[in-house]
Amino acid sequence: MGERDNGAAMLAARLGDAIEKAARGEVAVLPFLTPAQRKQAERELRVRGAWEAAWFFGGYGTAERACLFLLPDYLTLLLEKIPTNCEDEAVLALIEEDAVRAVSAVRITGSGFRKLTHRDYLGAILGLGLSRDALGDLAVQNECEAVLFCPQTLATFLVESLSKVGSDTVKCRFYTLDASFTDGKVYAPISSTVASARLDCVIASLTGLSREDSQSAIRSGLVEVDFEPCERVDLTLTPPATISARGFGRFILRAFDGETKKGRLRLRADKLI
Repeated sequence: MGERDNGAAMLAARLGDAIEKAARGEVAVLPFLTPAQRKQAERELRVRGAWEAAWFFGGYGTAERACLFLLPDYLTLLLEKIPTNCEDEAVLALIEEDAVRAVSAVRITGSGFRKLTHRDYLGAILGLGLSRDALGDLAVQNECEAVLFCPQTLATFLVESLSKVGSDTVKCRFYTLDASFTDGKVYAPISSTVASARLDCVIASLTGLSREDSQSAIRSGLVEVDFEPCERVDLTLTPPATISARGFGRFILRAFDGETKKGRLRLRADKLI
């Protein structure tokens, strides 16, 4: 069994245990899932008839890494009476203690001596012996501050232990999100035209590769669509879609804005920088 298949089997087993726990009347929590793991979890929960009990939360609305909470029947029945646009706030109120234990925020502040990057922060955190799988998003706020989402126990550990990032001295504190928070993502806009919405055409446009080289990259497993490997060169893309090409980064296909006079599609996308 390959590493990917083994990981999928382990996640399936964890989901089974969580479903059983929720059936016993307890809130079940799966720690931070990657986007690919989340997609697997969503599929399996639907198949197992447990989708209505599922709620994902990573500390803020658009978090990339999120914990999965499976709610017992008595809580899902309460939520049926809540308007959809208020559901997140309602779930947080109902399971506040579980949510705080699973997802806490730590604000890391440098001295301003040097500009700190995402890589600097992550390297220092992993250097303390923590696993990336145990952590949520790391959102850089400015040149000397970042916010990390992690379980409460790890948040306490970081507040007590993390004092250096790169060559700079930092301080850590528990943080409640406020209006100044940002996900830290910066994008460069891309406008182009493509012959069609096929994956190979779009990859060629986004990366600058030839059509043939784009097809080779796709068939070699170097391309992901919405966080899952895709080896179909002829896949028709429907925006919005997140596309990753190894060696070229991540892109978000925003839209196809009509056709040119020559019948080519106008492509609009962003590259994560």
